[in-house]
Amino acid sequence: EPVKPEPETISVDFAGLTTKYPDVVGYIYSAYTGINYPIVQGYDNDYYLYRLLDGTWNANGTIFMDYRNEDDFSDYNTMIYGHHMKSGKMFGNLNYYAKESYYKEHPRIQFDTIYEEGIYDIMYVFRSRIYNENEVVFKYYQFFDVNSADEFYSAMDEMARMSLYDTGVTAEYGDKLITLSTCDNSEEDGRFVVVAKKVK
Repeated sequence: EPVKPEPETISVDFAGLTTKYPDVVGYIYSAYTGINYPIVQGYDNDYYLYRLLDGTWNANGTIFMDYRNEDDFSDYNTMIYGHHMKSGKMFGNLNYYAKESYYKEHPRIQFDTIYEEGIYDIMYVFRSRIYNENEVVFKYYQFFDVNSADEFYSAMDEMARMSLYDTGVTAEYGDKLITLSTCDNSEEDGRFVVVAKKVK
């Protein structure tokens, strides 16, 4: 049967969503990628790993924002997690971005917060992992905010170096970023990461 055409952007009924699910803080969507979900923020990064929006237990979990992110989205970088499901659900298709051809077909992500709509251009795609605390290495999952331009550009350089290909998209100090993170089976504690910057 023919694929139902998916719009470039969608409009999100946050009033309806937040009335039903008070933890909803945003929504993520990208046409033809399977990514089309509300985003919640819990009191920790465990609660929504295996729970649906309504709190019932489910292996799929829910897409969630790091509890360390400011809930007013004042951080430079918003960290968003989702499971890598074999079915392709949640962030199950995120690792398709390992192929540059896939990126070229899906270069943008819509990320709306309860405060504003947003369109983001993908900048970096890389594999990483969760490191030991004493390992001196760039830890993308600790990059939320910066105190200086130097710190910001240093993080950009690290991610550009790790990136699987060059998108040609770069960020300036002051740009807003989102980081999508999911599990990656290529190594122990592996992660697959897509970083994008707000363009409108």
